[in-house]
Amino acid sequence: MKKDNINRIGDLTEENYLFPKHLKPCVIHGALFIHNGKDNEDKFKRTELIMNKLGSELASYVMALLVLPQMMKTMQESDEFKKFADERHSNTIH
Repeated sequence: MKKDNINRIGDLTEENYLFPKHLKPCVIHGALFIHNGKDNEDKFKRTELIMNKLGSELASYVMALLVLPQMMKTMQESDEFKKFADERHSNTIH
């Protein structure tokens, strides 16, 4: 019988390291499992599986990882970030 490897990343296991909840191997694996779905319907089914397997708290961390790139893009396109980046750039040029 094949062992469930959802709590394993390479040689890192939850038993060997103290992971914060949002970076547990099961969260990373869950995000990869959903991300690698073949289409939106498959990704939706995978999301349901992860919700059932991990519970709402860990599944919310999985979803946060999946939306992180879009959130970063949105933030970087904001006027507030552009102003911050310009000020930081002008402060570092001598």
